[in-house]
Amino acid sequence: MRDCLDINHAYEILGLKPGVSQVEIKRAYRQLVKIWHPDRFIHPQQKEQAEAKIKQINAAYNLLKSESPTVTTPAAPSPKHSPNISVNRFDAESFYNYGVESVGQGEYQEAIAYFTQAIRLNPRYIEAYKYRGFVCSQLGYEYRAASDLNKAAQLEGKIPTVTSFSRVKYKSQRPSLVAKWCQKLKKLLRWR
Repeated sequence: MRDCLDINHAYEILGLKPGVSQVEIKRAYRQLVKIWHPDRFIHPQQKEQAEAKIKQINAAYNLLKSESPTVTTPAAPSPKHSPNISVNRFDAESFYNYGVESVGQGEYQEAIAYFTQAIRLNPRYIEAYKYRGFVCSQLGYEYRAASDLNKAAQLEGKIPTVTSFSRVKYKSQRPSLVAKWCQKLKKLLRWR
């Protein structure tokens, strides 16, 4: 089904205009799935129609989520027409920004996924570790939060890394760093 679906039709199925962000695409997809989920219908004919609609929605979403956001830059002007060059911008900073946007909208699971993707693209992205640690802390994932915040501290050189050859004893430094960063991030979010 995906082969016969073009991108403009996919946007139309989800009720969106071309060029919207991945966050908006996901939001529209979730709303439509809630409306058209076959389990909501009792009558067999309605259930069958809902299954067909869900297949269309899933195909459209899968096509659009694989599309990367683009930035259109005008090329050198020509007398007859000026073509546009599309540049893909799917870097760690973009995912980090999507994560920050998701946190602002209260979509914490999506934010964690975006921060994780940013870290995959740039394993030394300190701010992504800090923000993901804060979000995990907000959701009650304390061990994961501590891990992320400790990794950020290691990257900043504030605490030494532990190797298999040397053991470093942490007194009360680890919990205080975690608590300190959580407090800083909480203050940052309150100002937004």
